[in-house]
Amino acid sequence: MNLTARIHQIFSQITGQHLPACISALFILLFLLILNSIWLAFAGSHTPFALFIQIALVILVFISITYIALNNQKQLASNNQQQHKAQKILYNITTSVNAGRELKELLSIFCKKCYQELRAENASVWLITENDWLEYIAGAGIDPKIVSQPRRIKITQELASTLTGNQIIHENQHVTRLAEILQCDISDDSRSWYLPLHYQNRTLGVVRIKLNLQPLSNQQDLYELLSSLANQLSNAIEKARLDQESRRMIIMQERSMIANELHDSLAQTLASLRFQVRVLDETLQPTSEFQSIKGIEQVENSLDEAYSDLRELIAHCRTPIDKQGLMPAVEKLVSRLRKETGMYILLQKEWENSDLPPNLEMHIFRIVQEAMNNIRKHSQAQNVHLIFRCDEDGNHQILIENDGRGFETPTASDHPGKHVGLSIMQERANYLGGDLRIESEPDEGTRIELYFTYSSETDHDPLQRLSEIIS
Repeated sequence: MNLTARIHQIFSQITGQHLPACISALFILLFLLILNSIWLAFAGSHTPFALFIQIALVILVFISITYIALNNQKQLASNNQQQHKAQKILYNITTSVNAGRELKELLSIFCKKCYQELRAENASVWLITENDWLEYIAGAGIDPKIVSQPRRIKITQELASTLTGNQIIHENQHVTRLAEILQCDISDDSRSWYLPLHYQNRTLGVVRIKLNLQPLSNQQDLYELLSSLANQLSNAIEKARLDQESRRMIIMQERSMIANELHDSLAQTLASLRFQVRVLDETLQPTSEFQSIKGIEQVENSLDEAYSDLRELIAHCRTPIDKQGLMPAVEKLVSRLRKETGMYILLQKEWENSDLPPNLEMHIFRIVQEAMNNIRKHSQAQNVHLIFRCDEDGNHQILIENDGRGFETPTASDHPGKHVGLSIMQERANYLGGDLRIESEPDEGTRIELYFTYSSETDHDPLQRLSEIIS
């Protein structure tokens, strides 16, 4: 590098970092030029020297103005280039995110694109659950072994205030706790940026991005880029919620329509047949033979059972779980069975740590409902014990025991149409990612145990957990 280029580089650094000082120096030169002009008018014998200084000052002023103008133009071009780069990054990330259909997929794509486009060390998204937990949902650049188990933090008052009162958070002890949970290196957390997710004055969660290098040289451009990313992701989460709610309402409407059609058609027909058979039975009682009466009674019992099954199917089509959640629905089921059967049913609840989304609660309720209906129909039990347990690590256990007559547990050689209800219970347990165990012997009662661990890393849609917060 020659001397001229070296001087140009040094001067560029000085003017780039201290532009106000350069402008001040220019005003000083102009002031000196004015003073020298006055001196030149009265210089007398020193006129040549004063003229030389005048020319030198004019040249310096011209050079200063030219250089400041060029530097300003260069800075403007650099800013435009940085803004174009920021817009390109924002476009690449948002277009990829909009391609995601389900929230889990959407958030995973967001983290992956942030990791790539921003050349980050890692990126993660945390969402708020209805029980005031901030739970890890998706990430990129994080060891999969670390996030194989549920990662979440209880929202304290300080953390809630931090997330609510800020748009972009940089170096904050409350949110740094998120990095500790993911076992990330927090020794240099000054490179980490935390982006709270807000939608219409509601806090949905937070995004954590740890940068290797600044993707944009201008700090303000980086701030605006991250703010735009947070806003776009918040809108995408809300859109996913609305889409999911719309799909859920369509399914509920279809199920209700099927239930109504069954009630208005087949149920009415069966009810009419039951009445006709009962009238026929009463008419033939005085004159008919024993075998004929016995046959009619069997038909009557079959119709009663078919009608009862149809009523259960209609109730099954109508969603039994309202916004109050799983436990109120189970309590309502237990109360109804107590009145109908006279069985002693003990319900034991240790369910405070559970924060399951409604779609998983529905599968659990169906398993419990099928088990209780089987007890009512077949067991002849006097005592039933229901236990619901959930610990702080998300381990869920549901136990249903009765002292009825029991049955021989199904084997692989059984006919496919046999024990259909038990097969459906097993399929629901598989959907939960859990284990369903059925232990029974003739005259020894039955024990049904469902065990599963709820984790945000399962394939179930985590958006369900936002229902209470968002609504």
